[in-house]
Amino acid sequence: MPPTQIIVRPAEVKDAQEIEHFFRHVRRRYITFGMEDLPQLIREDLVFVAKTGGLIWGVLAVSPKDAGEWGHIRGIGIIDGWQARAGVGLLLYGARSHLRNRGVRALYIILTEEWLHGPLHAHGFVQASRLGTYLRHAHSIPPVPRDPAALRLVRPDDIPQVAQVDRAAFAPLWSYSARELTYLLALGCRMVVAEMDGRIVGYACGEVTGDIGHIARLAVHPDRQGQGIGRQLLLDTMTYLHSVGVTRFSLNTEIDNPQATRLYESLNFRRFGRLIPVLVKDIGEK
Repeated sequence: MPPTQIIVRPAEVKDAQEIEHFFRHVRRRYITFGMEDLPQLIREDLVFVAKTGGLIWGVLAVSPKDAGEWGHIRGIGIIDGWQARAGVGLLLYGARSHLRNRGVRALYIILTEEWLHGPLHAHGFVQASRLGTYLRHAHSIPPVPRDPAALRLVRPDDIPQVAQVDRAAFAPLWSYSARELTYLLALGCRMVVAEMDGRIVGYACGEVTGDIGHIARLAVHPDRQGQGIGRQLLLDTMTYLHSVGVTRFSLNTEIDNPQATRLYESLNFRRFGRLIPVLVKDIGEK
């Protein structure tokens, strides 16, 4: 299917239904958002369509990180018959100037789709990290230590402090802003904070999906790491999730973070499934 004159442009809200139909029917697709979120992504001018006439050839969706200059690739789709390397390259090239105008200087993708490996590597994406999934049955949970921190549920006015802890604990690629943390709470995540000397020094967030309790977030300020606060927060979250009926726990973490993996493995979490590469690409001026 040789391309003729394909134009890449920012999507408009009126394109939403056509884009949704496209994603539902193409074979080569990567999507990490619900279609109910598509109109908002379009309004942020970070969904791009490759079209010729009335035909969509490809779609690229990016979410900017509030903290830093990163853009998270949330969706890519290529029409059947279009060579993947050419299609991905055209979408990236066509979106680049728009992304830079929005302050995005680098892109990243948590790559769960095999068909995208070759095209992304061909266009300058490199592996920055790998994510592993850890699982544990929800039984024989050790008691939550009383020390060193005091644990309590988060309050709305805590969110700016929690965001500061998150920013200190994680690299910009992974850090959450106050808005993103508020969104987690709105989705029903149970968030608990750790306090020492009247200051929030860590937090954890757990959520329930069916019979699985997922530890969505665990962070301790670097000044307080190595003191047992992470273990406190993790055990508190596990105890709560078990109390509401989950039978298994899950979490995702960078396997290149030995401090985190040691903590999880010490509490009988075991790695499950394949490692997921995280690819990055600089789109700044050279």
